[in-house]
This record gives sequence, structure tokens and C-alpha cells, in this order.
Amino acid sequence: MIAPSTYVTVIRTLFGIVFVGGSFVHLYGGLSSPHSYAAFGDTAWPPLDLLWANFVMPNIRWLAPCMAAFELAVGVCTLLHAPWNRVAALAMTCFFAFITVLGYAFPTSRLLEDFLVNRALSVGMIVLVLPWLLHRQLLSVPAAWSARLNPTS
Repeated sequence: MIAPSTYVTVIRTLFGIVFVGGSFVHLYGGLSSPHSYAAFGDTAWPPLDLLWANFVMPNIRWLAPCMAAFELAVGVCTLLHAPWNRVAALAMTCFFAFITVLGYAFPTSRLLEDFLVNRALSVGMIVLVLPWLLHRQLLSVPAAWSARLNPTS
């Protein structure tokens, strides 16, 4: 068997940890301070800004736990064998595309500043995920690390 890509194994490990951790952040934030999500509407592109104000914020107490469940599922699937990690890569790409349109809740006055502060990171995350998305990864993360660290076994 061909050894799995070190790059993709590292990316899967890091994004798996980040998404599992993010699920707890959204669960805690959604339950303890749901009003803090309102700022995302200030950086969302139209018509998402209206959807955010008129649907998301009035329903944030149940949407934040749904977001937490999504992030937990994506984080766990990231660590699993194919086809689950492929589904996770696709879900991450869609999630980062959505965040690109939504922004990171830091309103700015200029277009370039808005891109740098609210959108560039998400575009960068998509670029980091692309090699994993474009090339099938058969092994789970633990098996991939084992294959990388013990190539003769």
C-alpha cells in the first residue's frame, strides 16, 4: 500500500481537532451568550444579512446547538476512513465557503479591509483542504499516522 500523504494526514488531524473543539465553543456560546452571534449579521453579504437578522438570531438558541452537532460530526468524520473523511472534506469546504460570505463579525469600512479581516482566512482554509478533497484518503487518521511512522509494517 502507498503511504498516505503526510500533508493530508496533518491537515486532517488539525482540522479534526479544530472542528471538535469548535463544536463545544458553539454549544457553550449558543447556550450562554446567544446574543454574541448577532455581530455576524453585520459582516454578512446580502441577502444573508437579512436572513441572519430575521431568521438566525430569533432562532439562535436551537441553531447554535445544531451548528455544534454539525461541527462535531465533521470533526469526527475527518478522523475516520474513506468515504467518511471525504464527506468531511466536502462539508468543510462548504462550511468555509459559507463563512466567506458570512464573515467573522468584524465590521470594517473598506472593501479590502473587509476581505482581509472577515474573508481571507476562510479562503485560506479552503486552499488548505483542497489537496485532501482532491485526493482520496483511504485510511483513518490513526491508521495514516501509523503508516507514516512505520512505513514497513
